[in-house]
Amino acid sequence: MSVNPDQIQFTAYGPDRFAEHLPFARRGYLFTVPGSFPEDTPAHTNVTDWEMAVYRKHGEWEARDVNGDRKVWGVGPTRRDAAGLAFHGIARKRRYRAADIANARHLCGLETVPPYAVEVTDSVTLVLTPQAIAHLVRIEATDFGHPANYHVTNPDGSGAYVIEAGENVELRTLEVGVLHIRCGHDPEWAHRFENETDALDHVREELAVWAVCPDSPGAPAADDQQPEDEDQAAEPAQ
Repeated sequence: MSVNPDQIQFTAYGPDRFAEHLPFARRGYLFTVPGSFPEDTPAHTNVTDWEMAVYRKHGEWEARDVNGDRKVWGVGPTRRDAAGLAFHGIARKRRYRAADIANARHLCGLETVPPYAVEVTDSVTLVLTPQAIAHLVRIEATDFGHPANYHVTNPDGSGAYVIEAGENVELRTLEVGVLHIRCGHDPEWAHRFENETDALDHVREELAVWAVCPDSPGAPAADDQQPEDEDQAAEPAQ
């Protein structure tokens, strides 16, 4: 993703946020550098979101990461200048890291990015009872020792009601997805594989319904894209 300094969201913090021995001012602002930043690095090199702090120090603003090395990434006359410089420095480091990963993969005889990506595009959780199949909306906790309540609707979205959890009540999640094969797409959240066998094993085991991205060259045969018979197609994913 790309970030403009004007888009950065700041949250004020006070003296109780950091221990006194840590290198942060007693008051300042927190902001987040997404793990998917910058957008021109492959998604498989993404990291977790970084929490950052920006605060006044020696007459300027200083931006430092909170959970990593606590390195100063930017210093400027305003908090947005300091945070913007932090984004710039982090982007450069992550681009270098992505290039190192691509080079290491190449030296190992692998493609620079994993060629197969399985993206989940939708999911639904069903509540199965001997009498009905319902669409789970939310789970309501109850008092200790009492079963939870499942707030549900009919499969078509109508008729809201409640099912009490019990031995004969089962939750089952069905997922729908897309298999990307060297198509140039780079889904942020996906399982990635080095070979077709592992990718196809995954989609058949984990997805109730799936298809190959139409931009994928050399896609598996149509017969490989769904279960072999109607019984398998009707069986929900475990």
